[in-house]
Amino acid sequence: MLKIAAGFILLLLSGAPDLDAAAIYAGLAKVDITPPIGGQTTGYSSAKPTDGIHDPLYAKALVLQSGEKSLAIVTWDSCVFTSPWLHEQMPDMGIDHLLLLNTHTHAGQNLNQGDFPSAEKPWRKTVEERTLAAIQEARQNLFPAYFAAGKGSIQLGYNRLVRQPEGHALTHFENPERIPYGPVDPTVGILRITDEKKAVRAVIVNYTCHPVVLGPQNRKISADYPGVMRDVVEKRLGAGVECIFVQGGCGDINPLIMARTGNPDEDFPLVESMGNLLADEALNTLKRIENLDGKSDELLFKNKKITVNHRWEAEETVPVSVTSLLINGEIGVVTMPGEPHHQYQVDLREKAALPHTFFFGYCDDAGFDWTGYIPDVETAARGGYGASDTTKVEVGTGERLLNQGLVQLYEMRGMLKGKPQRNIHE
Repeated sequence: MLKIAAGFILLLLSGAPDLDAAAIYAGLAKVDITPPIGGQTTGYSSAKPTDGIHDPLYAKALVLQSGEKSLAIVTWDSCVFTSPWLHEQMPDMGIDHLLLLNTHTHAGQNLNQGDFPSAEKPWRKTVEERTLAAIQEARQNLFPAYFAAGKGSIQLGYNRLVRQPEGHALTHFENPERIPYGPVDPTVGILRITDEKKAVRAVIVNYTCHPVVLGPQNRKISADYPGVMRDVVEKRLGAGVECIFVQGGCGDINPLIMARTGNPDEDFPLVESMGNLLADEALNTLKRIENLDGKSDELLFKNKKITVNHRWEAEETVPVSVTSLLINGEIGVVTMPGEPHHQYQVDLREKAALPHTFFFGYCDDAGFDWTGYIPDVETAARGGYGASDTTKVEVGTGERLLNQGLVQLYEMRGMLKGKPQRNIHE
């Protein structure tokens, strides 16, 4: 197990620049987490050993510091991974809170395979150690950060829970006719970070669609369409820019573009196609957004852990957690664990009453076990995959998490107080 010496941490912190308390600072780092070939694939019921690497997998770390508070946001090319160990390391690093965000690629390594490449050191431990190193590097290289946000729109997915006239839903895992079944949320959320020289340092792209362009026939390691999108954005914006993909609530959303031949020469051009389409919309949106009045002075975040009932086992409970972020009073983020459905982000946008909102799904912000699918109440009632027997949290869990996330946003804006307030009209 990787140990962090106390002296090293003191050196790390002492080497950090003097930080203005009335500003937000950011640091960035990236590490390769591509596994050796031969491990099990993940995300599909028919797991197979991988037989090659098409494109690398990465963990990307973004550390945000404001005053004495710091937050680490990590996105990694993994399907359904949580890490209690990484959460345990954060206090020694001076990090107050950690978000671990899965892109949800189904063409990566099963990080819960405990005997690959060896039982002595499974690949998950290598991923954790490299991710920790990335957080350390980002923490050491903070710069004054300025934020801009905006949104575009492109429908690249369909709702795989197709509603029937009698009210129930049928699951359409495949859609060769590319019928744009709804409802979906086509929003492309963009959060841009620039430095004091107005150079773009990071672009966060928040989009909602299962990375299953590659199907169960595929045995090549790949980040799927998010990897293509990131590469295109970084190439077009130039050196020094980190593009970070954050998955939304895609528990019920599959891509319209699917590759199912198992032949890499035929399948990967389709991955490229979807990634390029998303990159084009992200870059077009980027041209239209403006800085938030030049402000870089306020980062707030709150987290709450909740225990809910198991949906099917009367004696069991499931721990869940939700984090809310507020940047400069105008950008709001709410996270959700497991595989949330898309309706939550639509409701968040409607109820948050903020200029810009982002919904970060597939999030481990507490080190709990994987939560599984979190359907909204209506979707749970209609049934289908990810809405019925494949769930474990009780119906209503997502609404409870979303409401708590909204409460936290309103509290941080000073609109909800900790004690009764006199009516101002009296």
